[in-house]
Amino acid sequence: MTAYLVLASPGAEAPDERSEVIADSFAPWAFFAPVIWLLFNRLWLEAIAAALVLISAILLTGDAGQLVLGMAISLALSLITALEGRNWRASALQRRGWRLVDVVETDDPDTAFDIHTARALSPAKPLAPVQGRPIMRPLKLGRSGGGEASSIGMVPVERN
Repeated sequence: MTAYLVLASPGAEAPDERSEVIADSFAPWAFFAPVIWLLFNRLWLEAIAAALVLISAILLTGDAGQLVLGMAISLALSLITALEGRNWRASALQRRGWRLVDVVETDDPDTAFDIHTARALSPAKPLAPVQGRPIMRPLKLGRSGGGEASSIGMVPVERN
């Protein structure tokens, strides 16, 4: 099963037939042709950056005689694009005003859109109360004393 992100177009009510359904998975075409895949998905800045990295890798393998380093950079570019390309696409759409309206786990995008449509058109169900879950207070930076002290990484925080 694959998780699919359902993004509604700007100003549209969900579900919308123009909605984008993006799989949150490995993109094989992005692995084999990262720059072309990025251009096809209108990720212009990412495509320019990938092209520059790819040109640098080609120059390393040819002129500088660093065959292994150039191939490693090219392979790393392909892997990063294939693993993160779909997330970059979802982020780009959200920057253009698209809204993430649902996350559906299923086998194909058509079924994901059908499930999203059924969820959106069903009457709202009241949320069941969560029992046994402690109420967490917001974290604050620094240690002023009196609260429960902890840290996130190397940053001290305190719950009041």
